[in-house]
Parts: sequence; C-alpha cells; structure tokens
Amino acid sequence: MASPAPRKTHRYSTPRPSVTPPRQRRMVSARAAGTPSRRTEDIAVVADIMDVDDVQMYNERVLGTGRETLYARTDEISVAFHAALPFEVRRELKGADFYSQSWTGAVDALTGYALASSSNTCFVWHHTKPTTCYILPCPPSSQDYAQPSSAPLHALVPSRSRSEPGLVLLSPRGDIRFWDSITSGLAGGGSFESINLELGEGEYTSGLLRVDGQIYIASTSHGRLFRLTLTSQSGRHTLSARLFAPPPAPGLSLARFLWSTPAPQPTAGNISALALGSGGDEVGRGVAAEKELWTLSETRVQRWSLNKEVLLGEVDVREAMGNVEDLEGVDLGVESDGTLVVLVSYAGSEQETAAMALDQYGGFGMGAPVPRRIYALVRLSASTKRGEVVKHEGAGDGSVIEGIGGGMKIEGVTGVPYATTAASAPSHPRLTLLGGGAVVAIRFVDVVVFCARDSPYQDRLTLKAPHTDQMLGLGVLSPSQPPMHSFPTEPEHGEGAGPEDVLILTAGVLMRARVDLGMVKTFDEATGRAILIRALLTQAILYGSNPDNPLHFSFPPEVDPEALMAGAEGLSRAVLESDPEIIRPNHDLTSQLTSRKDRLSWLIRFINDNAALGKMSQRSRQRLATDAEKLYACHQLWLKMNEHLDAGATHSLVTDAIHAFTTSYPLPHPSASHDVVRDFFRYRVVEIGRLIPFMVERVERAGEGAMREVGGAVVTILQAALSYRAYNLAVYGVELPMIKPWTSRPSAIDGVLKLVDTATRFALDPSKANTKSASRELLPELATMFFACVQERLDWLGSPIAADEPGSERDYIELKERFDQLRPEILETLRLISHLPHALTLASSHADFRSLAALLHQDTVYPPSSNPHAHTIAEYVDRFGGTFAKEVVRWCMVHGEARVVFAMEESGRGEWGRYMDEYWAEEEEQGGKCDAVAWLRDLGQGRWSVAGTRLIREAKGAGDVSVKHFMLSVGKLAHLAQMQEGGEPDDAVLDAIHDSLDFISVQEKLLEEFREAASSLRGKQKQSLDAQVDAVVRAKATRLKAERRNGLLGILKIYVRHVLQGKALSVEDAVDVLTLQDNAEGVENYATALHLLARAEDIPDTRRLSSFRRVWCRIYNKDDWDSIRETANITDAQLTSRFRATALYATLNIILPSPEISQLSGVDLDPNECLSVPLMPEIKSRFPGIQEDMVGDLARDYRAESSGVEGLRLGDVYHRVRELVMLDLGYAREG
Repeated sequence: MASPAPRKTHRYSTPRPSVTPPRQRRMVSARAAGTPSRRTEDIAVVADIMDVDDVQMYNERVLGTGRETLYARTDEISVAFHAALPFEVRRELKGADFYSQSWTGAVDALTGYALASSSNTCFVWHHTKPTTCYILPCPPSSQDYAQPSSAPLHALVPSRSRSEPGLVLLSPRGDIRFWDSITSGLAGGGSFESINLELGEGEYTSGLLRVDGQIYIASTSHGRLFRLTLTSQSGRHTLSARLFAPPPAPGLSLARFLWSTPAPQPTAGNISALALGSGGDEVGRGVAAEKELWTLSETRVQRWSLNKEVLLGEVDVREAMGNVEDLEGVDLGVESDGTLVVLVSYAGSEQETAAMALDQYGGFGMGAPVPRRIYALVRLSASTKRGEVVKHEGAGDGSVIEGIGGGMKIEGVTGVPYATTAASAPSHPRLTLLGGGAVVAIRFVDVVVFCARDSPYQDRLTLKAPHTDQMLGLGVLSPSQPPMHSFPTEPEHGEGAGPEDVLILTAGVLMRARVDLGMVKTFDEATGRAILIRALLTQAILYGSNPDNPLHFSFPPEVDPEALMAGAEGLSRAVLESDPEIIRPNHDLTSQLTSRKDRLSWLIRFINDNAALGKMSQRSRQRLATDAEKLYACHQLWLKMNEHLDAGATHSLVTDAIHAFTTSYPLPHPSASHDVVRDFFRYRVVEIGRLIPFMVERVERAGEGAMREVGGAVVTILQAALSYRAYNLAVYGVELPMIKPWTSRPSAIDGVLKLVDTATRFALDPSKANTKSASRELLPELATMFFACVQERLDWLGSPIAADEPGSERDYIELKERFDQLRPEILETLRLISHLPHALTLASSHADFRSLAALLHQDTVYPPSSNPHAHTIAEYVDRFGGTFAKEVVRWCMVHGEARVVFAMEESGRGEWGRYMDEYWAEEEEQGGKCDAVAWLRDLGQGRWSVAGTRLIREAKGAGDVSVKHFMLSVGKLAHLAQMQEGGEPDDAVLDAIHDSLDFISVQEKLLEEFREAASSLRGKQKQSLDAQVDAVVRAKATRLKAERRNGLLGILKIYVRHVLQGKALSVEDAVDVLTLQDNAEGVENYATALHLLARAEDIPDTRRLSSFRRVWCRIYNKDDWDSIRETANITDAQLTSRFRATALYATLNIILPSPEISQLSGVDLDPNECLSVPLMPEIKSRFPGIQEDMVGDLARDYRAESSGVEGLRLGDVYHRVRELVMLDLGYAREG
C-alpha cells in the first residue's frame, strides 16, 4: 500500500542537479511584474463581537477592554479569534486547491510575525497587525518535477536594528533567497541575496532550522546537513552556506592523527526533522557554549555537535515500536529536561485500521475514507555514556535500545488520536512543545492534536472545511511578548502549570489557543473522559452554530461509549434544567424554550454527524429522545397557555395545577424570579409527566367548564410528545417499543381515562344534546391519546426487555383485558356523538376490526345495499382483506344476520364465501361452534359429508324438537347424497343419526300423549301452559301425588312443560319423564328408558349408573307385589299369568333379546343392585341451578324409592320372572 505524507517521496520529487555553483551570491533588483501594492487599505477587519444566534454571550469573553470571539472552550483549552489574515493572503487562499498547490506557514513568536507561502509567493505580516502585508517572491521550483511544485522552507531572521525581521527562503532544489528586511516586500521584494546549495542527483532539501540570529541549519533527503551563516560587513548582511564538516585543526601532528579516534559516521537517509538540543537556547548572543542538534533521518535519531559538526550518537526508534509495518519518522522535539519526543507514523494492521475507521470515520463504506497512516509519540532519554553499545532486549517502557555513542531509554509510547487517509491533502505533520514538553501539539493538515505527557489527556481541534481550509502553522507565544527591537532569546518553556498560548494559523483566520497546563496535568482518566466528551458536546451546541467558526467538533478516535453516553445525557439534562453555562437567561420564555430545543437538536445532529450514535445504547438514545420530546411538549403547552390568556381569559386552571404541583414538590433550590409557572418551564421540564394528574384534578373539581382548557392542555402535552417521537425515531435511532415511556405510565393512562369518562358523561347528557359542548368536541382527541398511551404501554410490557421486570406479565394481561373492554365502549360513544369517522379511524389504526365491523352495522344491515356504510365496508375489505371481512362475518353470525353475508356472496362478490369458510375454520380451531350456519354453505358447495357432520353436531345442542328433527333428517339426506356420489358409507354416523331420530320419536310420542291428556281443558285453561301441565300431571302421575313425592313431582312438571313447549329434552330428562309416569298402559316406557340410557354417550358414568338404578326402582315399585304373591286359592298358571302382567316382565322381555344392550352395565339390575341413592353433589350436578330445598326433596324421594324396593324383598321374584322371560323367549332353563 502506498503511504501518504510524511514520506521522502511525498513532499518533493527528485530535482535535477543544480547548475548554480554553491555559495555563489547574486543580488537581484528587478521588481516582479504585476506585483500589487503592499499597503492594504481596504481590509475587512473582523468585528470584535460576532452575532451568532442567541448564544452570543457564550461565543464571547471579556479580554482587556474588548471582547474575544470564542470558537471552542473546555476546562483545559479555549480557542478564540486572534486576528484576521491580510486581505492579500485571504484572496490567495480563498480559491486555493490544497491538493494540487503546496502551502506552508508559521507564526514566529520571537519576531511576532506570521508567514504563509505557496510555491510562488511568500506573505509575511505582524500577527497582531494584519493591515500591512509584505509579499516576496519565492525561489523558483524546477518545472521537471513529477509532482506539483512545493512551497519553500522558510525562516524569519530577527533584527536588532529594526522592527521588521529578515527572511530566508529555501527551495526544494537548494536555491536560497535572503532578505535583510521584509520591508522589501512592500516594493515587490526584488532586492534579495541568492545562493545555492550543491545538491546531488535526486537530492532535495527537507528541513530548515534557525539555531540563533546568525546560524541556520538546512537538511537534505540524502542525510546531509548544511550550515547557513549570516554575517555583517559594512552594515550589510550576507548569507553563506557550507556542508557540515569539522574544520582542520591547526598544528595537527602526524602522531596525533595516527592515535586519534575517528568520529562515527551517520547512516545516510532522508532527514525529515531538525531540533535544537539543550544547548541550543542562546539565540543571537554569540555564546560559544556546546550546542547539540538532533536530526530524524528515516527512523534514526541522530545527535550532532553544532560546534564541532560531528555525529555524537545515533539510535533507531524502530526498536521502540516493535513489530509494525512501514515505520517512518515524522518530526521530533526536545523537552526542557533533554527528553526527546519523536513523532512516527506507520501502516496500521488490519485490526487497527478497521478500529480507526470505525472510531474516526464511522466505519468503511458510504464514502468513508480508509486510514492509511497511524501516528504515535515516542519519548526517549539518554541512558548510557557515550561510546557504549547497549544490547536491546525487547521493546516497551523502560527498555534501552542500542545505538552509536550510547543507548537511549524508552520513556513511553503514546498513540496519537489521528490517522491520515488517501483523501488527506499532502502535508508534513509538525509537533510543537508546550510547557517544556508537558503538552505536545501536533499540526496535521486539518487537525491540531494535543497530547499530555503527565496525564492521559488528549484532545483535538479539527477544521470544519478541510477541502478549502488548512492548518498552516503553529506558534507558541511567550507569557509576555517583549518589544521586537530588544532581540530577545528564543522563549523558554518551563514546567509551569499556568496557561500557555498557541497561535494557530489556518487558511482563513489566525486563532489563539490557551492551554491550561495545570488542568491538563490534573486530568483524571476515570472521570475526565466523560467530562471531556461533555465539554466537546457543549462546544458543539454552543459554538458549532457560528458560521464563522473554522473549527469542526468531532469525537476523537476510540471514544469511550460510556463517556459518550454520560456526557450526552448530562448535557441534555442540563439543557432541560436551563443550566446558565449552556442556556442564556431570557425573560422571553418562548424564545428561551426555542433556544433549548435548538440546543438539543444540535446535540443529536452532532452525534449523528460524527457517526457516534451506534456507540450509544438503546436506553441512552431513548433518554436523549425523551428529553427532547418533553421539551417540545412543554413548548407547545406554553404556547397554548399564552393563546388561552390572549383570548381574554383572566384565570388559568393549568396555572393552578402548576402551583399545586410545586406546592407538593417544591424546587430543590430557591428561584430568584418568584414566578412559579415560568420556573416550571425553565427548570422542571423533565417532570412534565407528573403534572398531568394535577391537571386532571382541576377538571374533577371544576366540572365541564375546565374541560376545554385542561383537557386540551393534556392533549397538547401527549400529542406533541408522541408526534415528536414518531417524527424523530430515525434521528435518535430509537427502536420501538420505548423503554418505560413517560407518556404511558399508569398515572398518565389513568388521568387520560378520567378525562375520557368525564367527557363521555357530559357528552351523553340528554339535557345538553342540542347545545355546543366542549366535551363533545374534545372527546375524539382524548380517545386518540388514550388509545395511543395504552397501546404504547402494552407494547412495552410485551417486549423482551420488560420480561425481566417483576409483574410485567400480570400487568400486560390486566391492561389488555381492560383495554379490550373499554375500546368498543369508547368507539361506540364516538359514534353516538356524531364522530363516526374518527371512531373508524381509531379502530382501523389500532387494528380493532371487530369494533370496526360493529360500527359499520348499527344502521340498516339487510339488504347489504341498504346499509349506508356499504361503500366503506367494501373499501375496508379491499384495504385489510380477510382480517376485516372475517370480523364482518362474525358480527353477522353473532347477531343472527347470516343472510347479510350470503346476500353479499350472491351479489357477485364470491370472496365472501371464502371469508365465511376461513372464519368457520378459525372458529373450529379455537373450539368455537359455527355449525348452525356453516352447514348451509357446505350444502351449497356440495360438501355433503361435512354438512351432515355439522348438522348432527348442531342437532345435539338444538333446543327445539322440530328443529332437531329437521337437522337430523337433512343430515341423513346429506350422508345419503354423499353415498350416492360414490362416497364410502359411514355406519357410525348413520347409526348416530338413527339413534337421535329414535330419541326424537320418543319425545314426539310424549308430546302427543301429553296433548291428549290436556285435551279435556276448555276455555282459557286450554291456552294456559300451567293448566296444561297440571292436567298432564293429574292424568299421568297420580302415584307421585299420592305418595307426596314433591321433589320428583316438581321435576316432572318442569319436563312436562318443556315437552308441551316443543323443547328438546336430554336423555336423562326423557328417562325421568318416561319412568315417573304411572305407565298404566305404557309399561314399555321403562324399556325405552333403558335403551336411551344404554345408547347415550354424553352422560357421566356415575350419573348414568344412578339413572339406571332409578329406572329399576320405578320398575319394581310399579306393581303391587304383595297382591301378586298372594297364592291362596290360585294355581301356578294363574301366578305365572300375574308375573307376565308385571312391568318387570315386560321390561325384561324387551331388553333381554338384545345382548348388546342387556349385557351393558346397569341395563339389567336385580332388586339389591338398584338400592344405592345419589348423593347431594351428584343431584346438584344432575339438576344445575335448582334450589337447595328441592335438592333435599329429591334426595328424600330417591331414598323412598330405594326403601320401597328393599321392603318388597323381590330377590326370588326377580329370578323367577327373569326365568319365565327366558323360557318364553325360547331359551333353555338355567341350571
């Protein structure tokens, strides 16, 4: 992968060998053509105070007698406008293409001048007085370069005799131009001295360093150093250049030459950086003290003696970085204690590159640039004596790396939060030391990075428009700038903990950054990162809105998610609470609320612009969204309150509610305004949800008169919050459902429901039917809010996150049941008060298709064409399909209007038949019964077997004998039709039909007998059902009346009534009717009863056996056995004849020929087997719903029946009669 800057082949291409002899001087006096006047009169000076929205006060700070425009501010760094650029500079830089044009710059603290240079022209001006600009021509660049021309290296020359400094410009090919004073730039800059360095093939200059007022060092790409010396002769300054070489020592003897130790030779390579050592601070004094020069050649740090011009030592920083790819040395500096700071870059690993892309650019794709170079700072200190060679045992802090002239100890390696990309403009990063090295400021093409030495503090200043703007240079100001004519020494940066100022020159403005070294040193990583992130967010919303602010606020790489969330949430809460550091005090509450809304909008916009939203948890995103929607809701509420008062109202119930709330929950801190209402909107926005119950209480006290104001205010709060949330879901990255949403807390839901109930009561008041009612107008909106709040809470309670909350499942079930009950009632109320369209909208939006179907069928429903909502029904069917249509089918079936659906099918819309089939299928899956109508559809579709099965099932539950008879008959015909079409006969089904038809025949026979018994009635008695029942009982149950069996008599009367009414009896009921009669002429009724019980399938076994026992008790009690067994004066034939005349004989004679019946348990019981009496629970199960005293009567009657049989002692008689039956039937005598 090709590497961007800084590489030896990136900044400059290889020039041709110079044709100018070295150190040859020539004076050039020709004025450059077309050079404009250097005195600028029409410069647009930037105003001291910049009007930026309503945060003007936060973009300004008092500085002396004026104000300073702030661009950024944290506890550690504040950045402000320092000075505008000269008009000529701004004009040149305005349209500059930094990708094809090379620009460089500097702010020189020693001379007080700033410089900006392209490959053609150099601009110099005093950084506090941009009205005067000196423009000088640069040395020409070779036109044969493969890459665009590069700007020259530069150094300002301090002057003792004048205020304006001189200037040295060095081109890449070695051409040097020297101006004794930049004042020549006012006249075209044509008067300069020119010399040339003798460079080799492919060699170019790479650095220029001012050692003091007379000495300058130039470096080349081949590792050579040149000494530039400024001398004065006859009042004129001249510049000479020579290659680094030790001068010949006078009187050097041959012996001394033979025994001297040769100086170590440097490893050749591109020198990318120069720096003075601890002895290099005597500027302009001519002091002959030992001075050290540090150079960075490729990845090797070299230490030189400036006086002797010999190499003192060399180490390779590659040892400090371990196993990294494509390591390059970029720049270096020397701290006040001699510690070396080296800036290196390397090609990151795949993991590092991906992490850097994610943290700095939001990940790959979508046009995001891919990081190419990653940067780090290496601190090295001298650890061994000169001449020693130290073995290196691995990299890391505290390790020592071998080198020439002594090793160096690795003090530490620090990552720099920046990475260049293929899209970065070409530029060579440079570092500047603050506070003697306490902070390192690194200038990249679009960013200045600050890295602390004694704390984990790191921060960045980023340009807003890197394509049209560029960081040109940095300059550290001394605490007090001395007069220029004093020619001071280079400023010393001690280890003080006070503030230090750095001037930052960009293509648009000159800024002053003040770094508080004390705050930087005490930066705590545990809490400082969160504070730093919050400070960054604060800057974004305070200063980011300033269109003239050149800085772009962005998160550093590897921003900590926890710090990000804590900072964002803290800042959001501070906005809600009107923190004076963020929100400007304003008596105009509307303006203040608007300003706070804008702050929160800027906050989330900043997070999104920096692709940091993905680092935030869903809870944190929702907290930010909740804060914003609460503020928006309060803003809307405040506007509504103002409308209420502007309309002429003299009193506000909402104001009363706020006072009541404040009384119950006082402010934690006293307010100076004493305006409770405004204080609520300023400081207590977060509690807007808790205000709702207090507002509802006003309605409960004041009645309907408060409904318009208070109800409308509650609707405004909830409607604003919900609409804001829905509109900004994507902005905040919120994934529904919301986590514990404040708009659907139980208190809010209960409050809205109270308003709905109150409005319903007033809206449905008959006395106000013809009057205009606020409740009637407001109820649709209240219902909408209630539905939305309840649904929102249901969504939350049903979410996986809420599953961990205790009681969430119970709350969900209770709320859903309550909502399912209230929803149809509220929708029906809306229909009644002429808000049907709104009710339909609510029902459809909440997918309540059952209520939707009911609302559309409250008028004429048949024929369907007469329904006024027929068109709407058709639209909903087209829109929602079978989901809605099946609810229409359900409504028609439940309300007995199946003809409506059949009519719609017959009218040409055949899909209704499919909807009916689907509805019935779903009902059957859920255990529902739909046979009563479905069989008609089956017959119509030729589904004979299905229709027959449905009819049999439905006949079992039919309450009318004739209906049951009809269903069974049609069901039988359906099965026969199925057989006729080739279907297999289902014997079990046919047998069931025949048994059911036999049972119907029994009931029809009973009806015929009972009508005959009541035929003697005349007049009104004949029309009276009670009289008919009494007549039947008198005729058919004389024995029960005689024996006073009140319980059985009462049951018999109930069943006789049912028979006379044509109602269908159950098998057990029919058995009691058949066996409780006297049966004087119908003893076969007992056998019929046994047959019915034997074939019944839906009777519990215990009750079936009890019924068998009751039948046999009544068989035995039917005859007068004492008279039958009186054998005096009778023959055996006569006795046998008596036995054959008994009910016992008749019953056995009927059941015994059918072994499949007689062998069933309970069908054939002897006298001892039928004596058990049903217990009280069984009686209650048999006759559900009867009174307790009747249960007691039945129990007594059952005991009386059993006691009667037991007293007859019929054991021998039973066997004799059974034997007689067997003989008569042709069976052999037993035994």
